[in-house]
Amino acid sequence: MKTAIPEHAFKPLQKEQLELVWQWRNSPRIMQNMHNSAPVKWLEHCAWFEKLHDDNSRQFYICLQDQRPIGVLNFSDMNTATPEWGCYLGETNVWPGSGIMLELAALDFGASHRQFSHLLAQVLSFNNSANKMHKVFEYEQVSLEKGGERNGQRFDIHHYSYELKQWVEKRDKILAKLPKNIALAAAHIQFFTVG
Repeated sequence: MKTAIPEHAFKPLQKEQLELVWQWRNSPRIMQNMHNSAPVKWLEHCAWFEKLHDDNSRQFYICLQDQRPIGVLNFSDMNTATPEWGCYLGETNVWPGSGIMLELAALDFGASHRQFSHLLAQVLSFNNSANKMHKVFEYEQVSLEKGGERNGQRFDIHHYSYELKQWVEKRDKILAKLPKNIALAAAHIQFFTVG
């Protein structure tokens, strides 16, 4: 049976999705890989959303897979040449390769803005899947910072950088290393500026 290739649309976070994102962010699976692993209170989350609307240096997108919200993709420091990005999948019952689609979307988004030279990312050392994915996509690890301790174990913070003109040149080569359905889905990524 042929697996359908889903469409991935990225739309700015809207108020009606705020509770869903709050539930995702406070799930143990997501919290464990955050810099701040403490639960976020509802009023803190609402205050964060209000500040987001007035901050031109940040953009926060909901990833819709065939119109169903499944995760988030966010950018900060967009008023510089080197924005930083992060993401997570809020849902678990998603199309295989959904995490890779977030990575692809971030790089495509960065490369579509001429004012950006590099895309930066930070990943905690125990987040093996994200660190492995950055290596597959050929990010450069630029530094390693002592992170602290969590659950009795020390961890570091990996700092990554991607030169966006390199992404334009490498994109087809990287897609060729991935399962064919990823390359097919990559042709159906859309960003929207309004919800």
